[in-house]
Amino acid sequence: MIESQAGELVRSAFQAATRMSNIERKRNAAKRLDYYHDFQNEYIREQLQKHFSKPQNMSPCFINLTRKVINRLAMVYVEDARRIVEHGTERDQEILGNIERTTWLGAKWKLTNRYSKLLGMVLLRPVWRNNHIDVDLLTPDILDVVTGDSPEDIQTVLVTHYPSSGRNDETTYSVWTADQFQRLNYRGHVMENIPNPYRVIPFVPCWSRVPTDSVWCPGGDDLITIQESFNEKLTDLLYILRMQGFGLGYVKGMRGELGTVDPGSFVNLPEGGEVGFAKATAPISDTLAALDYLLKQAAVSNGLSASSLSTETREESGIARIVSNQELEELRRDDCELFRSYERRLFEKIRAVWNHHNPGRKISDKAELVVDFHDGKQVTDPSQQSEMWDRLLALGVLSPVDILMERNPDLTRDEAKARLVEIQDEIREFSGAV
Repeated sequence: MIESQAGELVRSAFQAATRMSNIERKRNAAKRLDYYHDFQNEYIREQLQKHFSKPQNMSPCFINLTRKVINRLAMVYVEDARRIVEHGTERDQEILGNIERTTWLGAKWKLTNRYSKLLGMVLLRPVWRNNHIDVDLLTPDILDVVTGDSPEDIQTVLVTHYPSSGRNDETTYSVWTADQFQRLNYRGHVMENIPNPYRVIPFVPCWSRVPTDSVWCPGGDDLITIQESFNEKLTDLLYILRMQGFGLGYVKGMRGELGTVDPGSFVNLPEGGEVGFAKATAPISDTLAALDYLLKQAAVSNGLSASSLSTETREESGIARIVSNQELEELRRDDCELFRSYERRLFEKIRAVWNHHNPGRKISDKAELVVDFHDGKQVTDPSQQSEMWDRLLALGVLSPVDILMERNPDLTRDEAKARLVEIQDEIREFSGAV
């Protein structure tokens, strides 16, 4: 019964991989990755082919708004998080610290935050490779997923392996369920079939928001559309400057053609004849205004201030900037809660993989991960903040523990008390040394 259910999940995953709607979804994900990583020229050339009879006369030009906006929105890992193992052993903490260093975990979490904003969803996979553990970041352009009753109920993950040769008949697939691992060829025939040694699907989905309608969290088309429109107008601007930025020579009252005339030359003209240069009225100002409008819309529609994508120093009032910062702070708080959960799930998957390959040095079953995110809150005026705290302390309505918790909201009250004791001990120690 279990084998038949697993086989059905594998067949469903392969059918999903070859379905046209999923092929289009993967192309869209690949396009977004190209836009983020500065590979936009070919897409501009495709658009030029559609709209111009001689597209070869135009030079593609772009400014990467996509990366700018995504990086501004993905602010969970302004600095790397602090990860602590609770209810475990010192060895558990030592193993975790070693995994953080060898897998570049902090950098991968930061990229995961950015890619989830860009793509809607990505998968993290702990993998045992070359006799040590690593963490892979997988994007939707190579993924297919079968879910149960909800988008979060992931039952099967299929990873497509495209060959460097580009030949379709060399494409292979890796398929994971909780019970087995299979490798398929391009026709879906089983090449390898082994039991899943971890007994869980070794993937952690990381979404840009709580998934309600689809595992892929669709959205974000507005940013890509604005990027394409911006590229189009910027390319137009270069063409206008090239074709209409120079004067066009003309001759009046002379029969026949006049060849190229260099400075210092003399031209024999009939009576009333005229030689000169005419300049077309190019819509440069209108094009620049359109580009500026697109920049601001890209920022505002994604919760950023208009000045964040502008070279102007005075784009909005102080109140507008405060409102924008509050919106970003709220967005970051929501994202931190999501990624706190993702970090814990990844720790559980890492433990399953690690313990299977290290039976003599396991991470204990009771160990739990506690994640302390950097508090990115900016204080407008530190002196006023300090004065306010002093007044509240004097009135007896605030304690040093409250201040510490305000500076670091991830701390519980007991943790803040313990940290305050450490700080006071350090102050006494160094005061005595002086």
